[in-house]
Order: sequence, then structure tokens, then C-alpha cells
Amino acid sequence: MSANGVRGTVLDLVDRNATAHAGMTAMIDNGTVLSWSQYRQRARAVALALLELGLERGEVVGLHMVNRAEHVLADVGVLMAGGVPTSFYLGLTADQLYYLARDCAASVIIVDADQLPLWQQVRPRLPWLRQIVVLDADDDDPLSAGVLRFERWIDDADHKLAKRGALVDASRAQVKADDVLAIVYTSGTTGQPKGVILTHTNARWMVEEVARQIGEHLGGAVGWSSISYLPFAHVAERLFSYYFALTSTVTVTFVRDVNQMSAVLPVARPYLYFGPPAVWEKIYSSVRAQMATATNPANRVLGRWSVQVAQSMGRKTFGQRAPSMMSRMLHPIMNRLVYEKLRVALGMDRVVFAVSGTSSLSPEVMTFFAGIGITIIEIFGPTESGMVTMSPLDAPRIGTVGRSMAGVELKIASDGEILVSSPAVAPGYLRRAGGVSEILDSDGWLRTGDLGELDDDGYLRLYGRKQELITTSTGIEISPGYVESTLTSGSTLIGSVFVYGDRKPGLVALITLNPDTWQDWCMANGVVMESTNQALYNPKARSEIVRAIKASNELLPEGGQIRDWVLLEEHWSYETGELTPTMKLRRSVILDRYREEILRLYAGLPALEQES
Repeated sequence: MSANGVRGTVLDLVDRNATAHAGMTAMIDNGTVLSWSQYRQRARAVALALLELGLERGEVVGLHMVNRAEHVLADVGVLMAGGVPTSFYLGLTADQLYYLARDCAASVIIVDADQLPLWQQVRPRLPWLRQIVVLDADDDDPLSAGVLRFERWIDDADHKLAKRGALVDASRAQVKADDVLAIVYTSGTTGQPKGVILTHTNARWMVEEVARQIGEHLGGAVGWSSISYLPFAHVAERLFSYYFALTSTVTVTFVRDVNQMSAVLPVARPYLYFGPPAVWEKIYSSVRAQMATATNPANRVLGRWSVQVAQSMGRKTFGQRAPSMMSRMLHPIMNRLVYEKLRVALGMDRVVFAVSGTSSLSPEVMTFFAGIGITIIEIFGPTESGMVTMSPLDAPRIGTVGRSMAGVELKIASDGEILVSSPAVAPGYLRRAGGVSEILDSDGWLRTGDLGELDDDGYLRLYGRKQELITTSTGIEISPGYVESTLTSGSTLIGSVFVYGDRKPGLVALITLNPDTWQDWCMANGVVMESTNQALYNPKARSEIVRAIKASNELLPEGGQIRDWVLLEEHWSYETGELTPTMKLRRSVILDRYREEILRLYAGLPALEQES
């Protein structure tokens, strides 16, 4: 048992499930169903294949795949072989892949076929990269030297397990609780990504605390199902779709293409659903648009009433004002006529543990889902510590990310920075020269870089990033992240927002349309726009943005309000460079690209005064 009371490794959970739950379904992927017994067998085949390639203890294996069974099985196989897995985001450029592969000194890379050209491009600059293994390569395409076909590689190893399995057993027996479980890279908002060392102890502590709360309030998660669609390069997806699934024997259905989500959900019918705010907002916006554009006028009226009633009843869930008598009377009727059917159509009729993370979710969306019977729990934690707060399942509070988990201590520094002490805090950052660099300050705290406050009941409210603070010319300190999230959550029309105002008399904002929901907003509000360019001049669209800005300004001190803004035609994305893989703003990139627009905003008259 480790010092914090967590027993064993993630591999112990694999062995337990393969023995105690051998026939239960562990994975569903593209029509293939694997039991927990088959899960371990496939992972052992990966381990033997790696050992026969000469993988040594502590060497890094990079995984560059979509969400598929092989991604997790390869990860487990790397651990069994004594190696260290790390997953890379899809959509990275060749230079970005080169930086990461060089930083972690990956000796083997396992990739989807469509990622192979990128790796072949950077391989000459990576002399320590001994082998690339490719999935789904066309049988007719010849592969260059140093590239193996995954399917043949694993089938060959699987046939050898009966005679050479002891090699895997010997390697797996050396894995200890404090060994490295994975390298998880930060998003790199202000510089190059850092490789965070995650240990078996870190991960098991987090997921076992979640399992404890679920057991206490929901009776446990054994036999649950979930879906995996977010990148395994992000710690949250690893926690829920990999480590928690092992802890609680959850069946995971993999979504290889996120565009197929709406088709997969009604089939998988998960009990657990994790999604960042953008995903929940997209679902909400889509539902609103469908209700608003129903061909039957009576259904449109029913749709409007159902949303209002849901949000009224949802506010009660979060301890806000009591619903009206009319809402209380209509809610059971709406549940029968609308909400039950909606949950089935969404594939969420069995969801009992709905989670959001990375940033606060808007009250409008939170109350709607609570009103239709899906209460969303919010979590918080940087990559360096994983989960440190979670909304109590029996007492969620809107506008907060919950309270500290058992064993976690939170402190707010004098400058508002959130400090963390937790068994889940990583031992350090990976150093390219070898070893680990320190992650805690001299007093033993993790300085998260996030700003927040704790209320009298211990609920944490987030305000943005410390290093992004704006000091206006009048001396007022403003967190641009707080302003941006307030504005973004104020309307499903609005996408990414960049706020600027350092040493200026007020704030200005660059605003983009939400690429996932702007068309839904148009449908719901009777606005005809075929392109984002038309929104630049559409009176209704611009009035909606003015409304959201005014609402945001009401929450800000006078000297720190948005005084002017511009709506951009472009959508910002990871591919175009303005966002990180986790959809955070790359501020230096945006400032460089839109410097002229910002200068023009300060030179002109306030747009709010012009159009109000």
C-alpha cells in the first residue's frame, strides 16, 4: 500500500477484471466487442511484441491514434512491457510532433495509417526512434524499412504468448505503484508543452475517490457504460475512459469520428458522460434549434414552454430561486411529453453521472439539463494535479467547480492564485536531459496559475489565469479569461473571444461566431445567414452580441468593462493556430495577427454606444 492508502497499480486492475469479470464486456469498437479477459490477452500480446523489439524499462512509446480499442490496449501493453506511454493530439504539425517526440525521446511510435506520412517526415531528425508501427495500412502498400503493420505484429505475438508469456510476466511484475503511468503534455498556451509525469498512485487515487462518491450516492458504477471520444492526450479522457473504466469495470464504446456521436449515443446509452462546456452547449443549442423550427406550430410553442419550465426547475436543483407554481405544475407534464423523449433521442436516457470540466458551464445550459433530468457535475484540476475539486453529487452549486475532494487541500494566495496539495499532484515535469524537474514550491504547494476564490462552504469559483491578468490604465486588474468566459456563455451565437486592455482605459474584444452552434442560433431566432460573413452586418446577430456584452459588463467594474468590439468572419481553431488542442487561446498568436484591428478599436467610438 502506498503512503496515501491507494493499493497497487493500474495493471492490478486489468488482472482483477480479467479474473473476476472475465466475460463482461470491456470495450466496443467499430462493431468489435472485447471482454475483460480478451482485453488483458490483447494487451499482453502488445507487451510481448514490444519486448521482442527490444523495448527497455522506462523507454517511451508514443501513441498517435483516434479513440479506438487499440489505443488503450497499446497503452496497457506498454506498461506491461515496462515502458512509458504518451499520447499525441491529432492535428499536430510535423514540427509539433518532432518537438514532442524529441522531448520524450520516444523509441517506438504506434500510429494510425493517416498519421504515418507525418512521422516519416520527421523520422530522419529522430535517430533514437527505432520503430514505427502502423494500424490499418493498406495491404497493397509497401512499407518502408522500420515500419511494421500492427495487425500482423500483434497476431504474431499473440501466437507466441503460450511459450513466451513468462517474458511479459517478468516485466509486468516489476511495475510498482509509484512508477510512471503516462506522460501527459500540457496544452502549451504560453510556450512549448511540458510533459507532466503521472504515476499509478496519482491516477488510482483520483478515480477511486470518484468511485467512492458514486458508490455513496449512486450505488456504484459496476456494469455502467460510457463513451470515449475526447483525445487521450488529455488527462481527463484518460481518467474517465481508461482508468475509471478499469476501476469500476465500465464498458467503454469508442467513437472514432466525433461526427458520428449522434448515431453512437442512442446505441451506447451511457450511464457516464463526460464533455467539456462546448459539447454541452452544442447539444443544448441543437435542441433549441430543433424545437424552434418544428413544422407544427403547436410543437414550437410546446418547445418554448418546455425550455422555460426546465430552466425554472433546474434552478431549484442548484439551490437558486424556487420555481413558480406554474413551472411546478407543468414539469411532470413536460417530462412525459418532452423530456423523456428528448433523453431517449439524445441517447442519454440512462445517464446518471454527467460531467463537465476545463471551464465553468453557463447557468443557462446547466439549468436546462438539470430540468430535463440530467444534472451536470463540474470538476476542476490542471494537468499537473488531475482532479482536485468536484461538485458534490447531492449539492451542486452553479457558477462553481465544486469543493475539494477528500484528501485535497486548497488555499487561495494573497494574489488570488489557487494553491493545491493533493496525493494526485504529479511528481514533476519530464526533463529532456533525463529525470524530473520540481513541480511544487518551497512550501510544498502546487501553484496552479489559476485564479479563484473559495466561498464560506468551500465551493471554488474560477476567474481565469494569473499570468493573463490585464492592468488597465486606471490600475484596475481584470482577468481576461473571466470576461471571455462570461461573454461566451452569454449566447450560443458567440464562440471564442479575445479580450485586450493592458495599460488601456478599458477593454476591447475580438469576437468570433461559435462554429458548432451559430447556425442553430440562427434557426432558433429566425435569422437567415448562409455564411459567417453575413453575420458581420446582420442586425439581429449584432444586437445579440450587444446584449451579451451588456450582460457581461454588468458583472465588471466600470473601468474594466468592454468598451468596443469587432465581430470577425474567421473561426479560430487549433489547425489555424489561434487555439491549443484543448481549445484555449494562444494569446500571443492572436495579438500578433489582429494587432491592427485592436488599434482601430481604440481609435474608434464605442460600438455599444453606436448600436444601443
